[in-house]
Amino acid sequence: MRNIMSSSAFHPLRPHRITRANRQMREKRTAWALIAFGIVLACIELYIVYSAL
Repeated sequence: MRNIMSSSAFHPLRPHRITRANRQMREKRTAWALIAFGIVLACIELYIVYSAL
């Protein structure tokens, strides 16, 4: 049984440069999603604080 990961047909499907670019884009999207989520939570917290006054 041969190893599928070491076959030469598998490597051209995943070049390292594209993987790195995709990872950077995914990290940037995740960062923006976390920033937006934090802003939404801050707005909700301010609404709760001001409604309690």
